[in-house]
Order: sequence, then structure tokens, then C-alpha cells
Amino acid sequence: MKTWSVLGGFMGALLAGGCALGPDFVRPEAPAGGYAHARPAPTATRTVDYGADVADAWYQLFHSEALDGLVRAALAGNPDLEGARHGLRAAQYELKAVAGSELPQLDATGQIGRAHLNGSYLYSPVNAIDVTGNRWELGPALAYNLDPFGATRRQVEAQRAATGVTRDQVLNTYVTLVDQTVVTAFDYAATQGEIAVTQALVEELESQYQLTETLENAGKITHSDTLQAQTQLENLRATLPALEQQRDAYRNALAQLTGRTPDSFAMPALTLRDFTLPQKLPLSLPSALVRQRPDILAAEDALHQASANVGVAEAARFPSLTISAQYAQQTTALSDFLTRPGAIWSVGLNATAPLFHGGTLTARQHEAEERYRQAQASYRSTVIGAFVEVANALQALEHDGEGYAAHNVALSAARANRDLALEQYRAGKYTELQVLTAEQQYQDAALTEVQADVQRFTDTAALFRALGGGWWNAPQDPAALVAAAGESHE
Repeated sequence: MKTWSVLGGFMGALLAGGCALGPDFVRPEAPAGGYAHARPAPTATRTVDYGADVADAWYQLFHSEALDGLVRAALAGNPDLEGARHGLRAAQYELKAVAGSELPQLDATGQIGRAHLNGSYLYSPVNAIDVTGNRWELGPALAYNLDPFGATRRQVEAQRAATGVTRDQVLNTYVTLVDQTVVTAFDYAATQGEIAVTQALVEELESQYQLTETLENAGKITHSDTLQAQTQLENLRATLPALEQQRDAYRNALAQLTGRTPDSFAMPALTLRDFTLPQKLPLSLPSALVRQRPDILAAEDALHQASANVGVAEAARFPSLTISAQYAQQTTALSDFLTRPGAIWSVGLNATAPLFHGGTLTARQHEAEERYRQAQASYRSTVIGAFVEVANALQALEHDGEGYAAHNVALSAARANRDLALEQYRAGKYTELQVLTAEQQYQDAALTEVQADVQRFTDTAALFRALGGGWWNAPQDPAALVAAAGESHE
């Protein structure tokens, strides 16, 4: 009893004074400054609400049922997102497995054997004892790592942070999927618009070509003028296959994003006229952005993991203490098992301390410390990159508005100039070359106006993506899988 009291007192003092070596992780503060200088000036059709939250279904602000349906299909059927979620589930089970090492480990042990003993085994004369028999043994065994310096606790902490990194990567997959679906839909609609503009221009040039032939037959122009008109017509017509191929590529990309093959995918009708630009845009505070963007959260969790690994490496240089205990029933006849005294037991405190490892443990600790400093630099870089991305998106919105207005003016001027040139041509005051030049300017202006139009939509989507995508406002955890019925929790 005295031995047990001493052992119990020692264990209590050890556990009470136990500590976890290494730095205790402190969440980084948001850096000073941000992107307030990049806020675009309010206009009659757009304002930016500084400090407002980002909605999870931000794509609905474009007021397109077809776009909403594509995003829902992508979130429901994309295999990359599903795979990432299963990867997170695996990481969560790995965390449970690692965390179980903090608790006592209890196992059942058993042995069946046959042995021969003679006197020399018991330091007696040879053949003084000559016994051969069976041996049966069964009982529990206990092992418990006291973890006085926190090696196991830091390992669990590191694994928890690693699981956090995996979760952040799933959230990034989720946010990126929504953004890619929206932007690809915009690109598809823009290409459709370019095809429509080009087809209309082809019809106009066909009419111009027919007029040129008529004037040539009347002897008012030369055959060279007709050939120039035909050349411009066919050059423009030749751009249609490339535009149609680009449109088909966007359609196939949307099929892939929604988890379908091109044959099984039904593409909804989409044009740029189906979308409406949001009039009020949210803009998160920098202090909120660093707590919301998945890539920043992943960098933070990676920093946490590196911090915990410093404690693991440092604790490896200190002694480890383990309690082990065993109880068993032994017998030489199976029929007598558990019917007569045959109990054996043992209990003890095992200690292991490193003495000489050729500098390996010290080097591992220094390596972990440098990995931690590396993670600190990576975190700062990620935050700065995120702020730059938000600033770029904000400034792009302002420049897009200015550019789109200028392109509208240019298109109106090019249209008026084209109409005037045709009128003067019919009156015999302009040459065919002047008409073709005006037509080319109008063609360029019309296609550029479509591109400027879609740029406003894609840059708006880029702002929502840069702000983190609003995943934290989703009605259900975007990273979670629905638990399967009858799932085991062992």
C-alpha cells in the first residue's frame, strides 16, 4: 500500500505540473491598412457599401434564373467538390485517431503455448526438474502515456490544424466553383453576343456586296471595288467558326463544372441581356476579410500547425513517461481455466530519456522553428495578395464603367459614320474603299462593345470572389457531407 501511495502521489504531481513545450499559438492580428483607397466613386447605377457582408448566393444579384440553375447544378454535381468533401471527412477521422492517443490504451492479451522446463532453467541441477506441459493465459493490458512535456498534445494540436487546412481547401473549392460557373456563363453569353453581332454584320456586308455588284453592272464602279467588298465579307464570315468553337468550349466547360458529360448536359439559353448588374455592392472590412477568405484561413491553420510542430520537436528532447499494467489468469489445463488461483499482475512506470542522437533532435527542433517562420512569411504574403486582389477588383469596376461608356459613344459614332458612308456611296460621292473602312470601324466597335459589356459582369464576380464568396452565410456548411445512414463511429 505504501508503494501504491508513493506511486500515486508521484503521478499526481507529474500530471499537475505537466506542460506542453513550444509556443502557444496566437491568431495573427489583421495588418494595418487595406484597400479603402481603391473604392470606386458612386455612380447613378452603382454604389459600394463599405463594411457590408457578402451573401452566399451573391450570383442571384445578377437576376438570371438560368445562371442560378447552373450554379445549383454545379454545387450538386461537381465531382471535385464532392471529392474534396470526402477528403475532409478522412482528415476528420485521422484527427480522431490521433486524438485517441491521449487516452489510456486498453487491450486484451491471450497466449496458448507448450513448454519444457528443466533444472537449469531455475538454476538447479540439470534434470532436477523435468516438466513438459501446456500453458494458457488471458487478461487485459493497459498502457498510458503521461505526456509530461506535451509531445502528444502538440501532435493532436498539429493534426487539428492540418484538418483545418483541409477544411479551408474545401471551402476554397466551393467558392472557386461558384465563381468559375458564373464567369464561364458570362463568357458563353458574351460569345453568343459576338456571334449575333458578327452574323448581323455579315448580313449587312452581303447587302453591301450585292449593291456593289449592281453598281458594277451599271458601270458606275470597277470590278476591283466589287472584289474588295467580297473580300471583307468573306473575311468577316471566316471569323464565325472560331467564335462558334469558343462558344462550344464554354458550353462544354459548364457541362464539366456541373458534373455532366457534354451529351447529357442541357445548356440553358443565355444572353448578356439576361443579366443585370447589381446596383449595390458589399465591401468587407480588412479585419473581416482575414477571417473569411479560405486561402487566408488555410495559411493561418498552416501557421498553427507549424507552431504545434515546434512543440513536438522540442518535447522529443525530453523524457517520456508511460504507465503500463497487466493482469492475467494462467493455467496448464484448459478445463481449469478461471477455476483456481492463477492470477498474475504487474504495474510499472516506464521512463525513456534521450542521451545521444548525434544532434538529430536539436536539428529537428531548429527545422521546426524555421518552418514556423516560413509559415509566418507565407501568411503575410497571402494576406497582402488578398488585399491586392480586392483592390484590383474595385479599381477594375471603376475603369470598366468608364470604358463601357466610352465604347458606347464609339459604337454610336461608328454606326453613324457607317450609315453616312453608305448614303454617300449610293449618291456616288464616296468610293468603295471609304465604305469598307467605315464598315470595318463599325465592326470593330460593335465587337469591342460586347467585350466591354461582359467585362463589367466578370469583374463584378471577381469582387465577390476576392471577398471570400460569402460561404459563411450559407444555410448549410459548404464543406460538410451529409452523414450516411448507419455510419459507424467506432
